Amino acid sequence: MAAPRRKIWQQPSPPAPAVATGEAEITLIRDIAHSLLRAERGEEAFQFALDRAAPVVGASLASVFLLDGASELMRLTAAYGWPERWRPWLGEMRVRIGFGPSGEAVAERRAIEVPDVFADRTLEDWQEVAGELGFRALISLPLVTNTRVEGAATFYFVEAGIPSTKVRTLLRAVADLMAVMAEQSALRDRLRRAEAALEELSPPPSLPEPT
Repeated sequence: MAAPRRKIWQQPSPPAPAVATGEAEITLIRDIAHSLLRAERGEEAFQFALDRAAPVVGASLASVFLLDGASELMRLTAAYGWPERWRPWLGEMRVRIGFGPSGEAVAERRAIEVPDVFADRTLEDWQEVAGELGFRALISLPLVTNTRVEGAATFYFVEAGIPSTKVRTLLRAVADLMAVMAEQSALRDRLRRAEAALEELSPPPSLPEPT
């Protein structure tokens, strides 16, 4: 019997009303949208999106986790701001759906906000990591498409507190674009597999008849 996932966050975040967007935010959304068309690989688009979004929203760290096939695990696909000593381990990092902020965001299909990791006794396992990496607050957003949840994007902040309405709105827009990236990347992978299968099924070219 599978272990039940930890129910840490009970109340959904209220929907953020529309707010005026500044030039930096507009440029960010435009650049990420353009990266959808330019990137050859999904990982490139996600990394570009994190590198551009994290400084604009004031995040010290950020990460994108995508579903790893049909398993209950998500793999780390892109990371921003992580210390160099963590780099060798990032490729092995996995998150189980339903556990931790990113896993809970996917399971609940909603944003998960932790205003202060050190003020919540249920997050003792996270406090050591938060202390080492230097963050107190975080927000994790599911990457939701028309058909399913593709993964989660999580942003970490040095100061405790809840993101402003403007930051929430911007992060939701970024997460929506990342969801499109994930869906598009999956479609490209399926297309490549179909083309490879077609090549295997195609008969070899016939040799010309000798004259």
